[in-house]
Amino acid sequence: MSPVRAVIHRLLSQPWWGAVVVLAGLLTFGDALLVRIDTSLLDLVRQHLVRPFQPAPPARSIIVALDERSLQEAGHWPWRRSLQADLVKAITHAGARVIAYDLPVTDLSAPQTAADDHLLATALREHGRVVLPVASPRRSGPDVPDFITPLPALAAVTTQGHVDTELDHDGMHRRVFLRTGQGARPWDLLELALWRAAVPVIGPGRAAGAEPGPDRGPAWHEGERLLPATPAEVPVVSAIDVLRRRPLDSPLAGRVVWVGLTAAGLGQPVPSPDDPRMQHGSAVQRHARTYEALVHDRLVRVATPRTVLLLSLLPLLALAVLGTVRGRPPSRHWLPVLTLLPIGVSAVLLLTARIWLPPAAAVLGGLAATLLWHVRELRAARLALQQTQGQANTTLCAITDAVITIDTRHEVQYLNPSAERLVGRLLASARGQTVERLLQLQPGDAPALLDALGRCIGQHRVVELGQPLRLHCGEHGERLVRLIASPVSGQRTGARERPGPLVRDGAVLALTDVTDSLRAAERLHHEATHDHLTGLPNRALLHQHLQQALDRRHGAASTVAVLFMDLDRFKRINDSLGHHQGDEVLQIVAQRLRSRCGPRDMIARWGGDEFVIVLQGMAGREAVAGLAMALIEAVAQVIELDGVEVECGCSIGLSMTPEDGQDVDTLLGSADTAMYRCKAKGGRRFEFHASGMHAWTREWLTLESRLRHGLEEESFVLHYQPQIDLDSGRVVGLEALLRWRQPDGSVWGPSRFLGVTEACGLILPVGRWVIQQACRQLAWWRENGVPLAPVSVNVSARQCLDRSLVHDIAQALQGLDLPASLLKIEVTESTATSDLGQLKALLTELRAMGVGVSLDDFGTGYSSLTHLKRFPIDQIKIDPSFVRDILHDPSGAAIVQAMIALAHGLGVPVVAEGVESEQQIAFLRQQRCDIAQGYHYARPLPAREATRFLLQHQHSPSTVYRGAAQTQPGDLDEPMAHWRSRAA
Repeated sequence: MSPVRAVIHRLLSQPWWGAVVVLAGLLTFGDALLVRIDTSLLDLVRQHLVRPFQPAPPARSIIVALDERSLQEAGHWPWRRSLQADLVKAITHAGARVIAYDLPVTDLSAPQTAADDHLLATALREHGRVVLPVASPRRSGPDVPDFITPLPALAAVTTQGHVDTELDHDGMHRRVFLRTGQGARPWDLLELALWRAAVPVIGPGRAAGAEPGPDRGPAWHEGERLLPATPAEVPVVSAIDVLRRRPLDSPLAGRVVWVGLTAAGLGQPVPSPDDPRMQHGSAVQRHARTYEALVHDRLVRVATPRTVLLLSLLPLLALAVLGTVRGRPPSRHWLPVLTLLPIGVSAVLLLTARIWLPPAAAVLGGLAATLLWHVRELRAARLALQQTQGQANTTLCAITDAVITIDTRHEVQYLNPSAERLVGRLLASARGQTVERLLQLQPGDAPALLDALGRCIGQHRVVELGQPLRLHCGEHGERLVRLIASPVSGQRTGARERPGPLVRDGAVLALTDVTDSLRAAERLHHEATHDHLTGLPNRALLHQHLQQALDRRHGAASTVAVLFMDLDRFKRINDSLGHHQGDEVLQIVAQRLRSRCGPRDMIARWGGDEFVIVLQGMAGREAVAGLAMALIEAVAQVIELDGVEVECGCSIGLSMTPEDGQDVDTLLGSADTAMYRCKAKGGRRFEFHASGMHAWTREWLTLESRLRHGLEEESFVLHYQPQIDLDSGRVVGLEALLRWRQPDGSVWGPSRFLGVTEACGLILPVGRWVIQQACRQLAWWRENGVPLAPVSVNVSARQCLDRSLVHDIAQALQGLDLPASLLKIEVTESTATSDLGQLKALLTELRAMGVGVSLDDFGTGYSSLTHLKRFPIDQIKIDPSFVRDILHDPSGAAIVQAMIALAHGLGVPVVAEGVESEQQIAFLRQQRCDIAQGYHYARPLPAREATRFLLQHQHSPSTVYRGAAQTQPGDLDEPMAHWRSRAA
């Protein structure tokens, strides 16, 4: 690349630096062009931006015009100097303070008669403040002076100022120079000389110009000023009126007076761009307006060339340096700023500071930057287009979609590689064949393809087939493709290395293989509507199927039944064996349900351990009940999990159309309600929905809500029933029994709410509270000197399966520094049937801590002897149902006698519950029973009464306690309440 081309390329790649170079060249070599542009911009700015906001100032001077009337009455010009002297005297007599004698210098430099010259000089001297003009000669030569000046006699008594006029390239007068000269001789501008002569009279002002220095050359100017956009209107009076001493509209007294020619044909007119009326105006009018601008400080300074250069280059340089530092050019949004901002800045400076900053250089620099930027952008766009075309061709060869180009006769013109793989043909062998023949479509799909191609080419629009086409792809088998046909005209298709022909009309076919995606969509749909664990339909599909079943039902003969199933004790399996085993149970249950239901029945997993079965066309309630019973039996079969046999029952609620509902939500709700009724009755059963079940469900939910609030509001209390040693009669223990205080002051026993507590899961936090409260009571008794006895706390099966029970007991004991021997845990025999391994590990760990273990309700469950053998038990409690009949039922007495003997044989003490009479006490003593508990000694006592009981029987054997039998509000006495707040 040549150096010149390299420079041009560099400038085009960096438009801001290129604009700097262009601007520097303009400032160096394009001065004439810049001046013309600046002149035009100056006129526009002054006319449209300055003049509307800058009114004309009031005039301080007046013109005595030598007009046509004056020349007609006093004679043609030039007047004799005696007549001029009379005019000066008349002006002096009128009170003028300063006179500017703006007459042709040639008329003042040529002598007339000595008498006339003397008269004029005398008149000028008598006034004392007169300024006469000097001017540069129109021609040059050795005998031509540097300046034409008035006669020496006149110059001696006056001040002089130059009247040289500076015209721009268009012949318009826009500017003046405050000082000009030849060599070292300076001349002030006539207006400036007049202003200096008038300063003592009209007050302070501001003059421009500098003192002359040494010889500066043949001709020089300084103090360039621009004329204002709105010149002052200077009043004019006729010279003949002043000579004749006639009354004047504008008096001359105290004014600055200009004397000059205004008659047509005399003097050279000076055109001005600011006032069309001055196109043929006289010189005296121009000088008077310039003087007014000087007096009112309206003349405009012009910025120096150095300032113009700096302010023009600085923005471009800043943006160029910024682009170099950042590594990328500034935004194109700077382009209009660079173009318009200089004009705005110049206008603001002109209007506010009366400084003219020529903006042409900066504007041209901005335009150059704009032009270069657009050139660069065009080059970049062309390069990007080339790259895009290359990428498009590369993409066409790389995409997985098959692309086929055809002409209007449906003949193949181009195949991309994906299309070749799809049809099993190369482009060379496929070119010229019809696309219908190339694509081996199934017979039913060919008409759809031909119709799509006809609409695409005939109507010249994009056509997309809604249904996939079925292609026979040889060894790949049948593939499903979606077709989009787009019309083309006059384009060459294909990549550069394998271009297609120029087609004047035709279409581009894009074939997308959707075989895998459709199959994936089917899988996703199945996953969205089926349970991933069991493979059964989920809740969403169940709703849809049930709604369709209800829509298809015709008349009462076509019955739809809903079975809502919930597994019994499934949470225990999850808690004891783990969720993995629980998932396996759900899968086995799902298989059993499939084996029992017919092909028209729908089995869905509702969630968790709940299933819903929809039956259609069942022959009455008996058939539905028979299927429900079969399902219960199937689910109840033993399941073996890793060598462990698990038994899992279920509860089923049933609802049927039309009596239980005729819409989806009602039928499901009715079946759900019936299922919960089964759960409340112990499970492993089915029940049809009945009209009163909804009210029962509402009561159940209300009770559940109240229980939650009761736990939060601490409305539960513990009562304590003493346990008495039958030999010594002393208190050897207490059983903590839960009570619930009601807002009306009554107290509920556990039989009224414990079932709901178990079902809704509140048994865990309630059981934790019972343990903590019993330990708090023991700690309070110890702190207040009350005799201590171990307290027994009942735990449910759910608590035994909860792995945090041991931690809760240890935390309650350690937090209050209580010995573990003061706490006993009572487990029922039914609890022992839940998970033998888990329960044995739990009881062993509690025994290791020192906590006692008591087997409650002995004899009412299953495999009692096995439990006695397996579990670490400290105490056996005989159920009250056996104790109640020992006096009048020999069988009952024999059973109690056998239980006591069995326990003693194992070395385990026995507690008889439900003792109500002295006769029962006598029988139990006779059978060597260890401990008795029941109403004979005391009912379950509130904390206050239990404290009294312990204190009362501290040193004496127990007798029947006659204290309060019923629980009253405020059972927790004040000392205990104080201790609780302190412990917390």
